[in-house]
Amino acid sequence: MEKTTELGKKGSYKIWMDTGYGIFCKEGPSGIVVERLARELNKNKSGFYHFFGDREYFFETMMKEHLERADEIADRIRRIGTFDPDFYQIMMDYKNPVLFQMQLVKNRETELFAKTFQQFNSKIVGAVIPVWSDHLQVPCDVAISLWTIARDSFYARITEENFNSRFFDDLVKEVSTLVNRQFSN
Repeated sequence: MEKTTELGKKGSYKIWMDTGYGIFCKEGPSGIVVERLARELNKNKSGFYHFFGDREYFFETMMKEHLERADEIADRIRRIGTFDPDFYQIMMDYKNPVLFQMQLVKNRETELFAKTFQQFNSKIVGAVIPVWSDHLQVPCDVAISLWTIARDSFYARITEENFNSRFFDDLVKEVSTLVNRQFSN
């Protein structure tokens, strides 16, 4: 009986987290309102306070969840053979964590969000630079600089509506064109 109750608690906890994560991806921190979460889950908001205590702890817990997703994404990136199309597919498969990162960038004045963005980014950079470097045919130190520029441009331009392989392809072509111009001189 205790195990069933414990599993039920973990399941409820996860439902709150998954719902909050989805809202954060689309609307950022302003979308995280306890009453709204409770209404969307058809639960009493006391359940939220039971698991998380307050909104700030909920954000901290969501950031930990986000970093766990970064580990999963980085592991998958390490196993790809080519940047195009393998990396594009990973981006499409992990749309919510990518949009979550975008919200962290937009709300980087909050220390927790800025720190989480940096931690997530570090995990991804460590995995992606070898394949990115190969794709652009540049040394890793150059690839890191180009990745930073491409990443910042990506987060400035991406929306839920234009989030597709074509968007990624166009951005990578821009970077490739710059590389070709620079190294052909």
